[in-house]
Amino acid sequence: MAQGKEKANGMSIINTHIKSGEFSNLYLLYGTEEYLVSQYKDNLVKALVDTEDSMNYSVFKTENAKADAIIDIASTMPFFADRRVVLVEDSDFFKNGNEDMEKFFSTIPESTVLIFVEHNVDGRCKIFKTISSKGTVAIFDAQDEKTLAVWIKSLFTRENMQIEDKAVFRLIECVGTDMNTLANESEKLKCYALEKGVVVTEDVDVLCVNQIEGKIFDMMDALSKRDKKTTISLYDDLVQLREPAMRLLYLITRQFNILLKTKLAIETGVDSSRIASVVKVPPFTVKKYISMCNGYTYNQLVEKVNMCQETDTKIKTGVMRDNLAVEMLIVELLQ
Repeated sequence: MAQGKEKANGMSIINTHIKSGEFSNLYLLYGTEEYLVSQYKDNLVKALVDTEDSMNYSVFKTENAKADAIIDIASTMPFFADRRVVLVEDSDFFKNGNEDMEKFFSTIPESTVLIFVEHNVDGRCKIFKTISSKGTVAIFDAQDEKTLAVWIKSLFTRENMQIEDKAVFRLIECVGTDMNTLANESEKLKCYALEKGVVVTEDVDVLCVNQIEGKIFDMMDALSKRDKKTTISLYDDLVQLREPAMRLLYLITRQFNILLKTKLAIETGVDSSRIASVVKVPPFTVKKYISMCNGYTYNQLVEKVNMCQETDTKIKTGVMRDNLAVEMLIVELLQ
C-alpha cells in the first residue's frame, strides 16, 4: 500500500498510484474542478476493481452514506479478489465530522480501499486531519489557461482533428475555465467542423455560448444604470463560474475602454453606422454601447478606466488581494 500523508496535486497523486500499483487504503478526492474530480475518481476505481463486481465494489451516495453501513461493508474481507473497494460520495463527513468513521480509519483492513469524493470539505475538522495523516488527500483545483489550452488541443488531436491556437484561447475567453463546459463546447465544435477537420476562431464565435462576456456585458449595462442589485447579482454569477479575479478585472477594464472609445466617437461626430469599425466591436452591439455611454460623461469614463488600472496595480504590487480588490472596484464603479 502507498504511504499516507499525501496531500498535493490530485492528478499527479492518482496517476503515480495507478502507474506504480501501490494504493492507499484511504482516499479523499475534492476540489473546485469537478470535471477532474469525476475523471480521476473513475480512473482510480477502474484501476482498483472491476466496477461490475458487485461482491467487491460498493457505492454509497448522499443520504445513503451512513457511517455504520459503510463501516460494515468496508470491514468485510473481499470475495475471491485481492481487495474490496468502497466509494462514498457527498457524505458530508468532512464538513460535519463523524467520530465512528474517524475511528474506523485506524482499523481499516489492509484488503479494503475506501474512497471519499466530497463537495463540502472543511480542512479544520478532525476527520479531515485524520485522513490526511493516514491516507491520501487528492485536491483538484481549477487549471490555468496554459494548462487548459494543452488539454483542449488534446481533445481534438485524439480524434484526428485540429484547433488553431487562437481558437483555443478564444474558446476559453468565451465560455470560461470550467472544464465540463469546455469539454461540452469542444464536442459541439468537433461536430461542426468535422468535414474540414480544423476549428478556427470564427467557428468559436459562431457556435459557442459566450457565458462570461455575456454576463460582463449585462453587468456593464447594469453599472451604467447604477442598478446595484443586478450588478451584484451578475458579479456573483461570474464568481460562481469560477472565473479568476484578474480575468474579470481585465474584461471589465476592456469594456470601459470600449465605452470610452464609443463616447469619443460620438462626441467627435462619427456616424453610428461607422462606430463598429472605428471601435472594433460587432455591429449588433453598437446600439447597446451607445445606450450605456448615455449613463456617463466622457470624464466619468476616463475616471472609471483609471480606477480599473489602479486596481490592477494594487493587486500586482501586493497591496490588496485580487478578489477583495475587484469586489471593492465594483462597489466604487456603482457610485
